[in-house]
Amino acid sequence: MAESVPHLRRWVRLPLAADADMADAFELIISEYGTNALRHSASGAPGGRIKAELSLTARHVCLTVLDGGGPIGRGAPARDDDLPEHGRGLLLADAYADEAGRFDTLDGRTSWALIER
Repeated sequence: MAESVPHLRRWVRLPLAADADMADAFELIISEYGTNALRHSASGAPGGRIKAELSLTARHVCLTVLDGGGPIGRGAPARDDDLPEHGRGLLLADAYADEAGRFDTLDGRTSWALIER
């Protein structure tokens, strides 16, 4: 499943290729959201899935990632600033986005980020 993250990065870059800054930002964001889904949810288990949607309008670009829900033993994504190697990805992704959030659904956890054009 680790090979999924490079596929997600390429997938998000293609429709944003005309705007390198926007493509770079969403490539980083989907990398963080995808990695967290694989590490911290059932998406990383055999048969696990990640659903990603990219919405482009004249006013904004919005990325939504739904993971498979249920922790696989490692708990929720870390957000602690004093973690030495991990735990800063969501903070970085949030810094790139104009708006971002996360919420639980019946199917898993949804993470989203929006950047105004």
